[in-house]
Amino acid sequence: MYFSMDEIGFENFEKIKKISNESDRWRFIYNIAKNYGFEGIHLTNTLYKELNLDLNNIPSYFNEFKLTYHFGGLYKINSIEELQSFDNDLKESFDVAINHNMHDISIHPPYTYGLSLAEKKLCLYFFNEAINKWVKIALQHNISFSLETHVTGEFFLFNGLNQYVQFIDNHSNLGILIDISHNYFDGYSEEDIY
Repeated sequence: MYFSMDEIGFENFEKIKKISNESDRWRFIYNIAKNYGFEGIHLTNTLYKELNLDLNNIPSYFNEFKLTYHFGGLYKINSIEELQSFDNDLKESFDVAINHNMHDISIHPPYTYGLSLAEKKLCLYFFNEAINKWVKIALQHNISFSLETHVTGEFFLFNGLNQYVQFIDNHSNLGILIDISHNYFDGYSEEDIY
């Protein structure tokens, strides 16, 4: 089971923010995961920015955990510039994952709120291009690359699990990250998901 920094709890989150030394903040996170008996830690870039932790400085003693990296947050890919920005962000994510022998990198589908149907088609085209490139890089480094199940069509690229599964079927080496809480929000039961 993985310890997700998103679930650290408000009390612990506030404690970490009060620790002035980065090395001590890392040790605090390590101790929480260790004390709860987790085998792995699911790292999220947005939380570490808020906690003023540099993911390039993960201490070597974290190697006893299975580490995964979640490229969280919302992003749009509806232009060449947005595609380039997404590509740059993924490169940074992969650099961190490769340097720390992480097992997986996961991402959300693109955020499409307010886009027209034509703009969503363009987004899908760009997203396909990005996934094709980064799945190959992940395979070269023996890291799985996974797409999280955000399927609220009003907000994300895929309108329902069927569209999500169609995309996954076109990318045989792309992993699936099932986030039950998101799927419940989207109106799917566990039976629907499996």
